[in-house]
Amino acid sequence: MTRRELFQYTGLAGVAASIGCSRKQEYLPLIRTHLEGIAKHGLDRYGAEKTPMWMASLDLETMAYPESEPIARAGRRVYRDIASPFGSNIYWDVPQLAVAHAVSDSTGDPQYSKAVTNYVQSFLAKGVDEHGVFEWGNHRYYDAFTDKPAHFTGGPHEMRPIHPCWEVFWRIDPKVTETQIRQSGIRHVFDPATGGFNRHDDGIKGYAFLEAGGILSESLSWLYAKTKDDSLADMAQKIAEFSFGYRGADTGLVENSPTRDRWDKYVCTTEVGLWAGSLLRAADLTGRQEFERMAEDAMKAYLRYGYDKKTRRYFGQLQVADGKPVLRDNPVPGHEEYFPGNHADVWNANFPSHDYPMAFATTCVELYRRTKAEPFGEAIERWAGALQEQEVPTTASNGRGGYAELFGRSIQFLLNASEVTGGRSYMESASALAMDAKKILYANGMFRGHAGEDRYDAVDGVGFLLLALFSLDTGKRPDYLGFGF
Repeated sequence: MTRRELFQYTGLAGVAASIGCSRKQEYLPLIRTHLEGIAKHGLDRYGAEKTPMWMASLDLETMAYPESEPIARAGRRVYRDIASPFGSNIYWDVPQLAVAHAVSDSTGDPQYSKAVTNYVQSFLAKGVDEHGVFEWGNHRYYDAFTDKPAHFTGGPHEMRPIHPCWEVFWRIDPKVTETQIRQSGIRHVFDPATGGFNRHDDGIKGYAFLEAGGILSESLSWLYAKTKDDSLADMAQKIAEFSFGYRGADTGLVENSPTRDRWDKYVCTTEVGLWAGSLLRAADLTGRQEFERMAEDAMKAYLRYGYDKKTRRYFGQLQVADGKPVLRDNPVPGHEEYFPGNHADVWNANFPSHDYPMAFATTCVELYRRTKAEPFGEAIERWAGALQEQEVPTTASNGRGGYAELFGRSIQFLLNASEVTGGRSYMESASALAMDAKKILYANGMFRGHAGEDRYDAVDGVGFLLLALFSLDTGKRPDYLGFGF
C-alpha cells in the first residue's frame, strides 16, 4: 500500500473504530487476568522474608518459581544472569508497571496500581545502593531466596535498553528518584566536559553504547522537566552530542560504540533508532531542538544506506566509513554472538544483540509525524513490508519462539503508523498480529515470554505486549508515566 492510497488521518481511535478492530475489548480482560496472576502467584514468597516484589520468572504449569532449574538453562534469550535467576528485577518490569497503572485508570479498579505501589515501595526500601543508584538492570537484581541484592560480572549499574517509568517512582519517593537520576548522570560520565559516558557506572572510558547514552539523556531530560535545573539538560545534551560526534565524515552514520576498539566502533546498527527515539523525547522534555536535529540526521543517514532492495529488508550492520553493509558468508544461526546478522531481524531471539528493528521503525513513524519528510514516510512502508514478509515464529526453534517484546514492539509500530498516516492496512496488520500473539503466548491465564516454554520471564518483555494490546483494545495510547515506547 502506497501513501497515495492512504485515507485521511482520523486518529487511532477513529481508525480502529472504522474497521472494527478489537472494539469489544478482546485483550483487556486477558491483561487483567495476567496482572492478577502475578499478584496471586508471582510475588516473592521465598526466603526468610516475604515481599510484594514481583518475581522475574514464573512456571505457568506449577505457578511457582522454577526453583530447581539450572541458572544456565538451555534456550534462554539472554546471556549471563540477565534474567535475574531466583530473583526480582524491577527494571525488566518497567513496561508492566506502566500498563498496570493504565488498567487501573481505565477500569477504575485500583488493585493493579496498588500492586505496583507495593512493589516499588518494597524495592526502594531494599534496592538502593550506597551511592543512591538502584540495584536493577543488566548486572543487578534482588535475590528473593537470600533476601538481598545480587551482583554479577562486577555488578555495575546499567540501564539499557529500557527507559524507566520515572513518574511511578517519583510519585512514591521523589527525593530517592531524583538522587538516582542525578547520580546516574554523574557516575556514568567519565568526562563531564564532553559528555563522555560509559554504559557502566564506574566512571571510566568503557563501552559507550548508543542505547545507554540515549537512556541517560532521556532520564536527565525527564528530571529537568520536573526541576528546571539547566545543568541536567546541559549534561543530557552533552551525552547525546558525544555520541553524535562519532559519525562518518562522508556517511553521517553514527558509531554504535565509539570508545573501544571492537566491531561495534566501526558499524552503525538499528540501535541508532532506539537512541534517536530517546532524543526525540528529550527534545520534548527540554524544549531543545538540538536533540531532534541529531535524531533526524542520524536516522536519515541509516535510511540512506540501510535498505536492501533485493531482499526488501534493512541491513543489520553498516560500515560507518562508507555505508556498505557488513555481510558474512556464514551467518551464525540464531545470532549467538550477540550482534546483528546480515539483515535486521524483526524476530531476533537474542538479547542484547544491538538489533532493534521495530524500535527503529517506530522512531521513523515519530519523525514522519514531526517532519512529514519523504525518507521517513518511505521507511514506514518498507518496515511494514519487512514485518509482513518475515514469518511469525509460531513454534519454538532451539528452545525459542516469538518473544513477547517483539510482538509488542511490532504491534505498537503498526498502531503508530496507522495513527500518523491513516493507513487502514497498518491497523488490520496490528490486529492480525495481536491475534497471533494471543494464540501463541497466552496460556493458563497469563502471557508467557515466548513460544518455547510455558514460562513467564519479565526480561522477555511481556509488558511491551500488554501495552500494545491495551492500545489496540482501547483505541488510545495510555500514559506511559515516563516509559519510552
